[in-house]
Amino acid sequence: MLDAPDANALFASDIVRANGSSITDTIDQLDNAAITDLNSEWALALPSYSDQVLPFNVTLAGANEYGPMTCAKILGIEILNEGSGISVDDALSESQATFVARAIEPLQAVVSP
Repeated sequence: MLDAPDANALFASDIVRANGSSITDTIDQLDNAAITDLNSEWALALPSYSDQVLPFNVTLAGANEYGPMTCAKILGIEILNEGSGISVDDALSESQATFVARAIEPLQAVVSP
């Protein structure tokens, strides 16, 4: 039979921050910590959820079989939330997202060669 781990073992950590403070330091111990390099305080991380993606732009392009073309732009899209569903009738899995955008350029004709 294995011994149960000590409850305090969860909070005993050897992790040390880039500024030399231990992760177990309290707020008042961190108040006077000197920061010499702001880039060492953060790191880029891959988004886990779609609403963590940075704002982006979308360009919509279209053409028909006779040659005329069109395009539109949606600028500064930020995803608010995401949902998904599965349908057994159609063997379909889909995702939906709601978003806001900073600006929309309407459909415009594009001069084709």
